[in-house]
Amino acid sequence: MQSSRALGHRLVQLGRYEEAVAAFRRAYEVKADARLLYDIAECYRQVGARDQALFYYDRYLTDWPDAFDRDQVEKKVAALSAERARESGAVPRKRPMMVVDEANKPRPPARPWHRWWFWTAIGVSLAAGVTAAALSSRPDNGLPATDLGSKRFF
Repeated sequence: MQSSRALGHRLVQLGRYEEAVAAFRRAYEVKADARLLYDIAECYRQVGARDQALFYYDRYLTDWPDAFDRDQVEKKVAALSAERARESGAVPRKRPMMVVDEANKPRPPARPWHRWWFWTAIGVSLAAGVTAAALSSRPDNGLPATDLGSKRFF
């Protein structure tokens, strides 16, 4: 069976861009390769879906900040943004060169008291301590307590 990526490139050659986008998305689900984001953006650009193309170009540049074709992609983004601005009558504004993705930002290591297992261990230790204290404070001489006392008569 042909890979989704190769199928996508074949569909692009045939001019079937919508089907190519679906193939590239399937390939991206299998392996999150930034180059597939570029391919999806190119397909959207070919069919005139500027907003989707801009979104995927931005994702491509964010996922691969050291891309070898970064200058070319930024020129395409600028051209699409200017085209969209001309259509809407708005003044094009500069797009940020690098988008910081807060979701993928490295987090500091969690403190032990922020973990569920820490509080479970504290609870188990406390329960064991209370049980041990209750068992050790009970008088135990081997004889059951009766109304007659706990003395041995035989």
